[in-house]
Amino acid sequence: MKKIVLFISLCLLATVGSAQVIFYVQAPSPNEGNYDFTFADFMAADWSVPDMDDPANSILSEMVLIDDGSGLDDPTACSAAENDLTGKIAVVYRGSCEFGSKALACQNAGAIGCIIINNLGGAPVAMGGGADGAAVNIPVVMISNIDGALLRAEINTGASEVFIGSKNGLYANDIGFTAADHFRAQSFGNLSQLSQDASEFEMEVGTWVRNYGSNDQTNVTLTVTVGLEGSDIYFETSDPIGTLPSGDSVFVPLPTFSQDSYGNGYYHVDYEVEADAIDESDYDNIRTADFVMGDDLFSMSALDIVDSKPVNNTNQFNGTTDNLYSCLFFQDPNASRIGVQGMNFSAGTSQNPDATSLDGQLFEIYVYEWLDEWEDLNDPGFALASLNDVADAEYIYTENLQSENVYVPLEEPMLLEDDQKYLFCVQIYGTDIYPGYDTKTDYNWNVETYAMPTSPLYLSGAWYALGFGTDRNPSLSIQMFNAEELNLVELTTTDLQAFPNPTNSIVHIPMNVVEGNIAMTIVDVNGKVIDTQNVTMTNNRLDVDVTAFAAGMYVINLAYADGTTGSVNVMVTK
Repeated sequence: MKKIVLFISLCLLATVGSAQVIFYVQAPSPNEGNYDFTFADFMAADWSVPDMDDPANSILSEMVLIDDGSGLDDPTACSAAENDLTGKIAVVYRGSCEFGSKALACQNAGAIGCIIINNLGGAPVAMGGGADGAAVNIPVVMISNIDGALLRAEINTGASEVFIGSKNGLYANDIGFTAADHFRAQSFGNLSQLSQDASEFEMEVGTWVRNYGSNDQTNVTLTVTVGLEGSDIYFETSDPIGTLPSGDSVFVPLPTFSQDSYGNGYYHVDYEVEADAIDESDYDNIRTADFVMGDDLFSMSALDIVDSKPVNNTNQFNGTTDNLYSCLFFQDPNASRIGVQGMNFSAGTSQNPDATSLDGQLFEIYVYEWLDEWEDLNDPGFALASLNDVADAEYIYTENLQSENVYVPLEEPMLLEDDQKYLFCVQIYGTDIYPGYDTKTDYNWNVETYAMPTSPLYLSGAWYALGFGTDRNPSLSIQMFNAEELNLVELTTTDLQAFPNPTNSIVHIPMNVVEGNIAMTIVDVNGKVIDTQNVTMTNNRLDVDVTAFAAGMYVINLAYADGTTGSVNVMVTK
């Protein structure tokens, strides 16, 4: 078993675009509208870019493809520009060199901004400045490969203008909210065994509503619905807010969502805000906060509504580390009702400068007991310094399954313990291997309210309690089962008795098998393996020494040479 003792930091490793900063393709483009993007963080030590939350730093101009002299259809700006980009927003492709170097090449050619089109599938990613980022003083953003392809014809001709900057004051009438502003269930995939009534599962409801427009807004209301199997089981509308001043925000709470019992299924949760005036930028007036209730999957990432696999929007650049743990935090007062069978995850590899395959790559999964004592992230004693490996397994790719979900069973299913803190982790090796992440599900307001970790990450020698951020959740789900089903997956068993039971030294197990080899495994009530032995029987009784065991209940599992098994519970006293 592996035990790791490491340090932790609460700071985030990556930041992404705030929804009040927008990437908007202007009319009369046939592709007019808002697009998802990330932007270089002015707070990062390796960038000198402007603060895009400040409306004064907004830019509006034509998009023009850089000519870097490479002759490539998808130029990467890894060398100086050969075309004049003065006053334009330069467009380049990800690949071959650092983001800061690309942006500097655009800036040196006169560009007022730089758009980097991702060359990988999935959402745009956070960008480090690298060696040249500190010399860059223009906005730098990334859009997805799909959006880049959609806009490419317009980019080639420089026919379309794009606005990049803060929404604040851009429109006269504009209210909305961000994915980070509202409550959602504390996990996306929830276990029905742990959610039997309102005392075990409920969801706080409420959101910050923001007035981005230059006009004050009147009679602002929030409506939230929760639907299951086509029927609304929750529908609430707030009292009108008489006036919401320009540039102001207000938190609007609604009654807690709870049920006497919860049926399994996909719960559709919709937040919608309205006001008297017609909204001129209404793309952010409706947000979802869906979750799933089921018998066997725990996840922080969204689960696909069709196949229940964890959603992978992007393969997250891992910071050039050669050892990364991508994890989920789990704790429940009734956790002993369930056990763990395995984990589902996905990953991808670097495609720059040459494609790297997943075929032959080794991944390992771990279940750790988090042994540090703390109440929440605000606890002065909060630490991630003592982890005990209680279950694990390994997986080696046999084909190049880029961004595809794979399932890895634990070597032995294990039961969980009430109120014990756990980390479920995938360990990744290699600087070119990128874990899959869901970038659409944001737990920011939950973390602000409850101050609990979500998806801890170990990277470059340090732990980060909130990983890449509250809106970066591993494409990772944990396969669970009812605790009483643990023995149902075993082979044909034989009935065994043990005496004395309880015992504090030797326990005797009468056997029908009088000779042959028996593999013995002793586990505690949490499924942790305490001892393993290969026993050669020469008589009709097996004697097991438990003197060194701590007081408690243990299961002695026996596997016979003919493939059948037996087990017996033994209580050890001191």
